[in-house]
Order: sequence, then C-alpha cells, then structure tokens
Amino acid sequence: MESEGALGADRPVLYRWGTWCARHGWRVVAAWVIVLVGAGLLLPKFTDSLTGSSLKVEGSDSARVEALLTDEFDTPVTEDALVVFDSATLRSDSDAYRQAVTSILGTLQKQDGVVEVENPYTAQDSSLYSSDRRTVVAPVGLGGGERDRQDAVPLLQETLHDVTADSPVQAYLTGSSALNAAVVEQQDKDIAQAESIGLPIALVVLLLAFGTLVAAGLPLVLGMVAVLTTFGVLGALSGLIGFDVFVQAVVTMLGLALGIDYCLFAVTRQREELAARGGDVEASVGATMSTAGKAVLFSGCTVLISVAGLMVVRAPVFRTMALGVMIAVAVMLLVGLSLLPAVLGLLGTRINRLAVPGLKRSLARVDTSRSLWTRWTGVVMRRPVLIGGLTSVALLLAIVPVSQLKLGFDVGASAVSDAPAGKGYELVDEKFVPGAATPLQIVVHTPEGRLGDRELDALQQFSDRLRDHRQVSDVVSLSDALRGQGGQADAATLEAALGADRDGALERLVSPDARTTAMLVMSRSAADSEESVALVHWIRDTAAPETVGEVPGLSAYVGGLSGQTVDIAEEVERATPLVLLLVLGLSFILLLLAFRSVVLPLSAIVMNLLSVGAAFGLLTLVFQEGMGASLFDVSSTGFIQAYLPLLTFVILFGLSMDYEVFLISRMKEEWGRTQDNSRAVTEGVAHTAKVITAAAAIMVVIFAAFMLTKVVEVKQMGFALAVAVLLDATLIRVVLVPALMRLLGRHNWWMPAWLDRSLPRFELTEGTPGDTPAASSQGAADGRESPVSRSQESAVRR
Repeated sequence: MESEGALGADRPVLYRWGTWCARHGWRVVAAWVIVLVGAGLLLPKFTDSLTGSSLKVEGSDSARVEALLTDEFDTPVTEDALVVFDSATLRSDSDAYRQAVTSILGTLQKQDGVVEVENPYTAQDSSLYSSDRRTVVAPVGLGGGERDRQDAVPLLQETLHDVTADSPVQAYLTGSSALNAAVVEQQDKDIAQAESIGLPIALVVLLLAFGTLVAAGLPLVLGMVAVLTTFGVLGALSGLIGFDVFVQAVVTMLGLALGIDYCLFAVTRQREELAARGGDVEASVGATMSTAGKAVLFSGCTVLISVAGLMVVRAPVFRTMALGVMIAVAVMLLVGLSLLPAVLGLLGTRINRLAVPGLKRSLARVDTSRSLWTRWTGVVMRRPVLIGGLTSVALLLAIVPVSQLKLGFDVGASAVSDAPAGKGYELVDEKFVPGAATPLQIVVHTPEGRLGDRELDALQQFSDRLRDHRQVSDVVSLSDALRGQGGQADAATLEAALGADRDGALERLVSPDARTTAMLVMSRSAADSEESVALVHWIRDTAAPETVGEVPGLSAYVGGLSGQTVDIAEEVERATPLVLLLVLGLSFILLLLAFRSVVLPLSAIVMNLLSVGAAFGLLTLVFQEGMGASLFDVSSTGFIQAYLPLLTFVILFGLSMDYEVFLISRMKEEWGRTQDNSRAVTEGVAHTAKVITAAAAIMVVIFAAFMLTKVVEVKQMGFALAVAVLLDATLIRVVLVPALMRLLGRHNWWMPAWLDRSLPRFELTEGTPGDTPAASSQGAADGRESPVSRSQESAVRR
C-alpha cells in the first residue's frame, strides 16, 4: 500500500481526500449515522408540511386578486368550498333529506377551520339542486392559510363520514384545498408503490452489471441514504419555506436515480483500480475519487447549474422545486464524495464478495479490444455520415410534435376519484356547472375614493357583459346585490345597503372602505378546461377593458384557478428564453473548463437538446394527442401540465450532461495519453458504455415506475425522464457522439492557445497526461503494449 509520503503533496485534492476517507472509514460512517438519525427525526416535518400544487405567479393578475382579497376585506373566509350531498334513495325535496342536510351542516359549522356555512334550504337558490333532485350542494367558507386549510380538510372529511355513516344521504367536501389534500395523500401511496417496483428491478440491473451482491447493493443503499438525508434537510427548512407536494416525487425520483448512478460510476472505477493496483485499497480509492469522483462532482455541478436557472421564474412552485432538487443533488454529492469512499475503503477487496452464480463474467476485467462496444463503435466510425444521419433524422422527427405543445393545468380530480373530494368534484361536474367548484374570482378596485355612480355603473355593465357570455352560467356581484335590494346599482343604494347590512351579507362583496368589490363567475366548464382558460383571456382582453377600463383609475383583475393557469403559462413563456440562455451559457463555460475544447461543449449542448426535444415531442404525442396512450395506461388531457416542460427541461439537461461528462472525460484521458482521436473515442465508449447502459437502465426503471402513479404531473414527468434517458444512453451516446467525433477528428479538441492560457485549469483526469497509474498498470498486467505506442502506430496508419 502506498504510504502517505509516497502519495506526495502533488497528488490531486480528491485523491488525497479519497485516501483520507478510506483510512478513516469508521469515523466517516459514524458521522453519517448521526446525520441519518437527525434526518429521520426531521422527515415527518417535511411530509406533514407538503401543500398542493400552487400556480401563484408574483405580480400576476391572479396574485393581485389574492392580495386584494386578503388586504382589503375583513371577512375571515379565505376559500369558497362546497359540501356535496347525494342520495340514491331520497329526493332533495323530501323532509328526510332536508333534515339530514341541516343536521350535517350544523355539525360541520362547529368544526375548526369552517367560518361559514350556507344551508341550501334557506338560500332559496335553485342552482344548488340537481335536476334529478338527488344531489344538493352547500357553499362553505373555509378560513386560515393554505397550509391550515389543507390540514383541516381531512378532519372535516372524517367528520362528514362519521355523521353520514348510517344516513341515506352522503356528504363530500370538495374544492381546491380538499383536492390538494387528497392529491398529497394519493401521491404518498404512489411513491411507495413506485419504489416497491423500481428498487427491486434496479437491484437486478446492478447485479447484472457487477455480478456480486456487495457491489450491486452498495449504490442502492447509498441512493436511499441520499434521499432520506435530503428529506431531513427539507424538513429542517419546512418551517421557513412551504414545499409543493410535487417536490416529494421529484426528489424521490432524482434522488434514487442520481444517487445510484453516481455510486455506480464510482464503484465501477474502484473495481478497475483495485485490479490495476494489485489490491492497494487506499491508492485505488484515491484514484477513483480523482477520476470518477471528479466526474461525479462536475456532473453534479452541471445539474445544480441547470436547475438553478428555474430561480428566475416568478412562481414559488418553480423556486421551491428548484431548491428541493438542488439540495438533493448537493446531498448526493456529499454522499458520493465522503460516505462512498469511506465504505469503499472499509470493504476493500470484499466489494467482490457474494458473487451471483452465472454472472462471473461481470467480475472479469474488460478487454476493450474485443468488447462488443468496441466493435460497434468501429462500425459507427466507418459509416459516420450514414448512421449518424439516419439517427439524427429519427430524433428530429420525434421533436416535430413539440411545435403543437399546449400548456394547461389538471386539478388532479381524476387521480383522487375514489377520495371524498374527488367524488364530490365529479358529482358537481356531472350534475351541476363544473366551474362551480372552482369559480373565477374577479376583483374590481379603485385606488382613491369610494365606488361612486360612475364606477358602479361600469361594474353593472361588466356584470351584464359577463352574464351574457355563452360560457358563463352565473355571476355573483355587488351590482346584482344592490339591484336586488334597492333597484339601482348606484352610490346612494350602496351607502344605504352598507348601513343596513346587519348580518354582514355584503362583506364578501365589498371592502369596508368601499374601494374594492369582489365577484364570482361560474364557468360552464371545469376550471382546468380550454373553455375556461379562453374565458379568462376574453375577460382580461375584451370585457374588462371595454367596461371597467373606461373609468379612469378603475381596474379589474381576474384570478381563481383558471386565472392562475393562464398566468403560469404566460410566465413559463416569458421565462423560458432566459432560463435557456442561463442554462446553456453556464453549461458551455463549465464544459469549456473541463474539456479544454471549444467544439466539445457546443456538440454536447446540441446532443442534449436533441434528446430533450425528442422526449418532449413523444410526451406531446402521448399525453396531449393521445397517440399510444393506452399502451402506457394514460388518458389524454389535451395539454401538458403548465409547469412541467420548463422543470423537466432543466432536469433532463442536467441528466444528459451527466452521461456526456462520464463519456467525454474517459475519452479525454485517452486523448491526453495518445493524441489519437479515433482511439480516444473507441476507448471512451468501450470503457463507459456498459456502465452508462446500466446507469441508464436503472434511471429508466425508476422513472418508468412513477408512470404507474395516478397523479398526472408525476406520470408525465416519469414518462419524459424515462424516454429522454433511454434516447440519450442509446441513440445519443453510442451512435451520434462517436459519429460526430469521428467526422470532426482532431478538431474535437481544438482550443485557441490564448483562451487556454487565460482559463483556469480543471482536469477531469487523475493527473497530467501520461501519468495515469491505472492505465500503465493495466497495460503491463495485460501484457499489452502501451497506449502511446498504439497511438503512434495509428498516427502512421492515418
């Protein structure tokens, strides 16, 4: 074993760090045990703090609506929900039905979180009764913040279940918070199911790749350690930041996939180094960290940079997801660069223990000159134009459907159809106006003075214009209330009504200073439908400017779920060019530093865009257009979840860059030794193709497992990630990359001398070219000539 003095101070930092971790393995493991205990204690804080998907966009119309309703109105009601009553045996006009509804609402009124309840039998509103007289809806006002409402909903559902257990009338609470709470619960079940399917299959793939249970189990265990630690960190932050429920699914998917992948690359390199160094554990761990570990560090940084681009989007859902993913990647890097080398040092040569019968070939050292991947790369490099051209055409055809991509938002009712909130939502959709469960919220506001005759006249015109629209079923507005009380929607009637409003009937419609009024607009279609989205555009672009907009200083803002859907789609459209510029620009700079080439970063970015674009095209075909949807057990929504494309792009770009770094870094090692482009490409593919294929297979399995879930955004993301990784590890890395690099030849490694001198040095290899112990030792052990002599022969042939 090399002594500390033999290692020398000139060894790379990661080499010295790896040997230190290997030498003090038990200390490092003990420190991580403490971290895991703390993470386990903090885990419940994270899961309990999750909220439903938020589409809030800072500075948008819908955000102004939310702010004005909170700041200008005294009412403690923060959400309008519905209790849906349904009976298979009783009619709503029977005394038994009436008594049941009154009793249930009386019990509900006493529960925490319920501010007000409207009894449909005293409201004298025929729209609260279904045409078949079997279903009745009762408006319910909920109080508190989003987290408070979501916590209260399960208790309210349980109360309704208890009081209707022996009743012929069933009751379901539905609305935004109720649906969000149900989606959170459903996603917890889905994640557990996906893990139970994906992890065993991942273990099988690892066994096929490594041939021993110890080597195969290590990446799996450390991947789970990374996920648990990440959830612990997020739990510690949950008191300061609210996390969307989708963060849990994304972190689980990426945590397992990336954690396993990073460890897989390092374990593969460790076994090679052990064989090349005659079993010198500390030196082999140091060499592994200074090569594979450095590539892992660099790959993790590219993912961090890609995801950080989401911070420019003015929507909390993007920023919290970005933060969650960035923490997950940072934790994975800590695991891979500290716990992994410590465990590798403790295991030593025992990493090859518990060999699986029939898989001994996986333990054999790779003879790259005879491997299948070497022969395949030779085929590609002999016909680079033909093979690369056909592959490029196939990918470009897959990208074409992206031009038809539409953004929308599915509230998730179909995913929770078995839950009370889902059942209630479906009853409203079937027997009432679908938009009644999640109406449009409109706020009309004047910054100075009270609403006068001119403002109220504009408000009445606005209300009438809305009511005349074919997509609107009902409008609740101040002007209608005033006309119902005094016959005129003017300032005098308003002052008289406010003075006589003993029971606070107007407090939901007008602010105490009479500068702001709220309206509810019920669409005839569901809030997440194209029709409701088109209605929002019409109100904002036509109805409001032509009525309210005619009065100086008077403004109308449209919110609610449909308004938020429009706002998030517009924000994604605004932010996408900026995110692309940041991600692509910073990635180019990092790759420039790593590869010391101007051409390789550009080709890497083009390759990544091809795989990501093809994945989006196929996603559009399946989930939006419904082509082949039955094969994947999905139903077409007619659109893609609004925040999914941008989020998926940055994640996929980071994942694609992983394989690029691992592949090109190995090619660069060979190029540094031989200056032979063809040999560098061949050796790079031969040494990394097997491990990249195994890593990709694991990612595809884990991501595809999440397609079995019921929540639509999780299904869509699982599909996009699985398809992109599959394309990237097959058509891109082992076909297009070698074909393009063969065509470019020595130009792949071109770097202007002035730029090379001015940039800081960052090498992905272990040391200086020609000073890689693994290569020289392996060549001697195999009885083969050195790579340098082979390159000289190759140069002569060329």
